[in-house]
Amino acid sequence: MSSHPAPVVTPPVGFYQRGLEKAQAVMDQALADSTRDRQDAAAAELQSWLSGAGAGTTLLDASPEDLLVYLEEWWLPNHPGRKQEAAGPQAVKGVLSALSGWFSRAGRVGPFDPVSRTGNPCECPWVSDYRKGYTRLQMVGGYEEVSAVPMTEEKYGHLCQYLLDQAASATDVADTLTSLRDLLCVQFMFQSTYRGYDVGKLALGDFCHPDYPDRADWRLPLPPPQEWPPGATYRLCIRERGTKTSRVQRAPAVYLQSNPTCPARCFPRTLALYMWRARQPDADGFQVVDHLFRPLRPNRLAFKEEPLSSSALGARVRRHLHAAGLYEGETNHSFRRGALQAAAQQGLDESALKALGQIRSSAVLARYTDPTRHVGPQKKRQRSG
Repeated sequence: MSSHPAPVVTPPVGFYQRGLEKAQAVMDQALADSTRDRQDAAAAELQSWLSGAGAGTTLLDASPEDLLVYLEEWWLPNHPGRKQEAAGPQAVKGVLSALSGWFSRAGRVGPFDPVSRTGNPCECPWVSDYRKGYTRLQMVGGYEEVSAVPMTEEKYGHLCQYLLDQAASATDVADTLTSLRDLLCVQFMFQSTYRGYDVGKLALGDFCHPDYPDRADWRLPLPPPQEWPPGATYRLCIRERGTKTSRVQRAPAVYLQSNPTCPARCFPRTLALYMWRARQPDADGFQVVDHLFRPLRPNRLAFKEEPLSSSALGARVRRHLHAAGLYEGETNHSFRRGALQAAAQQGLDESALKALGQIRSSAVLARYTDPTRHVGPQKKRQRSG
């Protein structure tokens, strides 16, 4: 049997560059957009300071010493914490983490080598000791981490009703749909205990049939509420992909039931109304195709086809709470804390609470259900006095 050499196939022109671009698109999915944006912003601020220092140093050759001087002379004075006090330990840890991530993406990986001056300048004993020392000094000075103000069930109900009223009274399609979008986000954060980031990227593909959780929900879009038969209810099942807790698989199923007695809190009803309104002739550019919650385009004539960021959602929540006269320091995370505390007050045991919050650690659960953890040490002393 004779052997023949394999035919030589001439690769198409530009195949290498095209392959790199495809690979880069895959690599870009390693980080959430919000994480990449945070790293880029931290690096840009550091580069601006380095340029102003006049020593010719750039991000590609910055040393641990440069980082330490930057933190002390620029970052800390310009990034105060609450009430203009010094930044908390978590803030310092956060900026160093963002810079470390950027350096790694730029090819500066591994521990910093003072001889060759290569490697990640954040991966250095000096920087590590600085972070630990800063934390210790802050604690000695009376600093104490506090959690988000819990969203009470009563306030959650008032906020839902406010948003439903806003949607009903709006005359502009963008105002109607953003009010319904925000109402859905608020409902979902409280009823699922999901984090704001995970809520913002919820997509139609995350909806599964409640009786067959491994199949897409073929009932969507639901008919508009005005066409529901008397007494009709819907049960929805959501298994989101890529949450903070379940990064490489679908999250455990979350079931959302109709609430006929309180339309303002009824997620299935609001979802049906939202998707129906987005399909009307005057709502071209708003129809839900993939992501459920999206930001408006600058011209307010359509939604962008991208997830609503956690920061944008947080700003909307604060705005609505202020407008409704309800704001007392709540954030996106307030819904998660409030829902878990409400469930604990209703008698759910530890196992059920862990399942509700997708929490594995008893210590973490205890922090969520502690009704006073959001109160600073000074206020705690005043209350106990």
